[in-house]
Amino acid sequence: MTYARFLALFLGPLLVLGLVRVRPVFRVRHLLFLLGLSVVVVAWTSPWDNAAVAAGLWGFDPERISGIVLGLLPIEEYLFFLLQTWVTSLLLMRRVMR
Repeated sequence: MTYARFLALFLGPLLVLGLVRVRPVFRVRHLLFLLGLSVVVVAWTSPWDNAAVAAGLWGFDPERISGIVLGLLPIEEYLFFLLQTWVTSLLLMRRVMR
């Protein structure tokens, strides 16, 4: 299984559920919040994740990733950071904004 397929199977449905559930109360300010949070997540997570790969703590099978690499991480790893953040935020937003 590729990393992209894994993301699609396990985070894709949750992202769609979050978008559907939050749609009635979603506003531009929420989108701005998600975009700002995305910048923080990538800035915070990518340095230590790159360091872990450089140290040999883990790696990525070249046959299971797209081949697009930023630093030492495949683009799918960055998508993982973002999708996890968006899924969690969207589901929490709906819960909080009842």
